[in-house]
Amino acid sequence: MGWASFRCFCHAYARACSASTSKFITRSSHGWLFREQTTHDYGIDAHVEIVEKSGPTGKLIALQIKSGKSFFDEETEQDYVFRTDDKHVVYWTGHSMPVLIVLYDPGSKLMYWQHISETTVECTGKNWKILVPKSNVFSDVERTLRAFGALTQPEPYVRKLNALRLDRRWIELADEGYEVRVSFDDWVNKSLPRFQLTISCEEKSETWPMVFGPGMGIQDVLAYLLPWAECLLDREVHRQEAVNEWMNQCYLCRDPDGDALYTLPFDQWYQSPDEEIVPISSDGEVESYCLLLKLNELGSAFLVLDDYLSEPTDFDQRAFTLD
Repeated sequence: MGWASFRCFCHAYARACSASTSKFITRSSHGWLFREQTTHDYGIDAHVEIVEKSGPTGKLIALQIKSGKSFFDEETEQDYVFRTDDKHVVYWTGHSMPVLIVLYDPGSKLMYWQHISETTVECTGKNWKILVPKSNVFSDVERTLRAFGALTQPEPYVRKLNALRLDRRWIELADEGYEVRVSFDDWVNKSLPRFQLTISCEEKSETWPMVFGPGMGIQDVLAYLLPWAECLLDREVHRQEAVNEWMNQCYLCRDPDGDALYTLPFDQWYQSPDEEIVPISSDGEVESYCLLLKLNELGSAFLVLDDYLSEPTDFDQRAFTLD
């Protein structure tokens, strides 16, 4: 957004507050867009649009900006107390975008924010109050914008559905009978568990971002990242990886022809694990896993549901109701 638009916005609203807010948001490496509400929206002064490397995302945050010393008259040790009425609370909490209250102190030139939601508004009997944490100060640009970006995430129901849609091609391959594998390493001596999964099928592969799971085991992580699959040990790969260990443990000597002799044949030495989620190799520092993914009931049901949700119908185009 250009400075001319900012100046117009400053004239329409609390000049110092809006200028500071827009400068804070747009000066970051994210280059987020600060957009004035030229047609005044009841209780909303501006919209912030998140910008990623590919450009504007359409993910919006709404701001209600208040400037003046009077908004800082009432405070606790940790918060400033902002008071408002029924109409504004109903409007803000029912808004299609996340709504933030921004308080600007013209004396200190500091700004503070709070997300307005059903959990942050408190009924006082006659009206409502919102506690604006003093720790939510516009100082660290990247930290603040990360917090704003997190507010645009949809509810857990939608996030889970979106995650399944992202995995659809792997779900389809498993449904069609292809061998879909997931491989990863477990750094057993790290205090913070971390997992980076690579999912593959024939020549196709995709490596997912590193996931940190405090207090979580491997099965917990797999159940979260791959809810659509049953994870089974790739026993062929496990057997192949066991050959080196067998050679190290059972090597005896070489015969006169130069052939290696072993105390036990491999087929007698090797035991296939009873469990499904076990490492295929380990060096004391890293345990490596390779698992086959078998579609479970959730995965099968998702394909049916997603087909239904994605397929346009003639009825959608032609039907109507009368009030």
